[in-house]
Amino acid sequence: MIQDSLKNGLESVQATRKRLEDQVRPTLDWATAELKKVLADMGADVSEPTTLSHVVAQVRKKNPSLKALARQLDVATYDLRKKLWWDANMMTAYVSEQAGKTYEAEVKPKIQEARDRAESQARRAVEQLRGLTQQLQSGADKADANAE
Repeated sequence: MIQDSLKNGLESVQATRKRLEDQVRPTLDWATAELKKVLADMGADVSEPTTLSHVVAQVRKKNPSLKALARQLDVATYDLRKKLWWDANMMTAYVSEQAGKTYEAEVKPKIQEARDRAESQARRAVEQLRGLTQQLQSGADKADANAE
């Protein structure tokens, strides 16, 4: 019984891991490809696996001054920065549109219902207040008529 429970839990964890990996893998592959492009533009040979110190040495050799390094980094990352900026703007627009749809479909009706309920209760309270005022006035008029 405990073994079955552990086995089911392990299978569930493995399935979740696989699903998460399937979702994240394309993004990691894209990021790796973009990093390789940037490093190649900076002067590093990334065609074969190498150490970080070797890559840094290649970049330093190609860009001896800080000014050259900054200029080359700007050029190497230009397309990537513009793509990320575009993607961020599109994601913001999408999220904003979805938030608007959710507001219209779920939040706005609840606010309208609460507003209508509050208005009807206020109307009832005003009507009760008017009724009490009329009763008090008629009671006061009767008292004045009896006193005369």
